[in-house]
Amino acid sequence: MRRYLLVTALLISFNCLGQGDNLTVEQQRLSFIRGQWTVDGSELTYIEICDWIQGNHLECKASSKEDKADNSVSYFSYSKSENVYIYYGLYGNGSSRTLRGQWIDDRFIFEGQRQISDKQIKWRVTMKPNSGKIDFLEERSVDNGEWKEIARFQYKPAIEQKN
Repeated sequence: MRRYLLVTALLISFNCLGQGDNLTVEQQRLSFIRGQWTVDGSELTYIEICDWIQGNHLECKASSKEDKADNSVSYFSYSKSENVYIYYGLYGNGSSRTLRGQWIDDRFIFEGQRQISDKQIKWRVTMKPNSGKIDFLEERSVDNGEWKEIARFQYKPAIEQKN
């Protein structure tokens, strides 16, 4: 029994090694998102931790002490067959969304849409690396109307908390 447990533990360990290794050029573009992040004014209450998981997908887990609706799990990936980046977010308020994007010039631009009640909602999210930080812009359009900014902030590296 012990030998079985040891072998199982070793296989699990080896399976977890190398995540983020052998990345394609497209996957490497996601690398700036990897790390521990927070935003100004919420340094003590909000953290988002992003790291590679099996299959060279990037997983981000957000945790808020102030608003549980801000807790989320998000995934970034690249689909070689579709030549597109994919973002999938699961949010603490019970909602989810999928956005598809491209690396354009020096930033990611993700877009998605959904029919909500009688309205067509479109989202556009821009993420740009900026001197070790990430500029974040989210816009929304309702029924093909004008794009309106609904969020703009800068992710900055989170400082590890000492207990």
